[in-house]
Amino acid sequence: MVKHIDIQGTHHEIGEAHGQQAATEIERSLATYERLFRDLAGIEWGDARHEAERFKAAIEHVCPELLEEMAGIAHGAGIDPLDVLVLNARSEIALTHASAEQHAATQSDGCSALSQRHSQTGEQWLAQNWDWKAEQRDALVRMTVRAPDKPAIQMITEVGIIGKIGFNDNGVGVCFNALRTAICRPKLPIHVMLRRVLESDGVEHALDMIDEVGVASPAHFLIADGLGHAAGVEVSPMGDSAMTPRHGRLCHTNHLIAKHLPPGLEDFPREDSRTRLTRLRELVADTEPSFDTLRSHLGDEQGAPSAINRHEDPDQPEGERMETLFTIIMNLSHQQAQVSFGKPSEHPEILDMRF
Repeated sequence: MVKHIDIQGTHHEIGEAHGQQAATEIERSLATYERLFRDLAGIEWGDARHEAERFKAAIEHVCPELLEEMAGIAHGAGIDPLDVLVLNARSEIALTHASAEQHAATQSDGCSALSQRHSQTGEQWLAQNWDWKAEQRDALVRMTVRAPDKPAIQMITEVGIIGKIGFNDNGVGVCFNALRTAICRPKLPIHVMLRRVLESDGVEHALDMIDEVGVASPAHFLIADGLGHAAGVEVSPMGDSAMTPRHGRLCHTNHLIAKHLPPGLEDFPREDSRTRLTRLRELVADTEPSFDTLRSHLGDEQGAPSAINRHEDPDQPEGERMETLFTIIMNLSHQQAQVSFGKPSEHPEILDMRF
């Protein structure tokens, strides 16, 4: 079973407990990303540390308490604070520095996500498969975070990373899809912004905050709340492109789909991102959301192995291999989620999360 870290306190105390309780896993994750940075982007660890320093000033300016939390993680785990910052900027380092040849042979994480409002009850649902490298399976952790004057948060993240996919006790949830681009600026890293979204009061508040602060590299955030509001926003340091649901539904995979994009914004998607999006839209078009229905959609294997429910393909080069590592389904109207680790088609144990 995935470790559950349940923490209440100041941001430094939260970070320190995080680091203490996940020290072994953090060390393994650092080793994994050292190898991934080299393989995916040709970046050695020393260069990754130098790159991460670019984001420190933005974090210090916008949310110094989160920088303090990272320092707490480092103290608790007995590692350099800059190494924790590298983990929190791992998307910027891994996905924006590849050459054209590396982009052609590199996957991005984030994968298949959807928002759907029940047409009869009005309940707001949010769900996602998170696909990434198999070696990061053991780096996953469930976190419950209660910081002073902030909403309580429940999320699934990688150890050492302060924000990812989950929801808060205001009923605000977020999923995300990574995008492969060559664009990066010294703004808030994606995972730091995900934490900020998880600290928000509602969809409108989150969108305003993202627009005001700015994100260091392109990604897609799918945000919804228990009042039935939902939006997708393709963020980038060049500007953001917001999308609203049609017929209560919004799906996204790993390529840009907004009609109006900032000038010069370009991504490098693999073809299966488009086929997964088409298939996901087909699946949700004629069904109402529920835990069972959405789990079935996210277990779909049309186009396998590069399906919504992704399997590692041994015929692909090492750098291209990835698989579904967890599935999260949130009923934000009820402040409840179900999470399973592994592929949903293999009927893994289901973990209940709720406030």
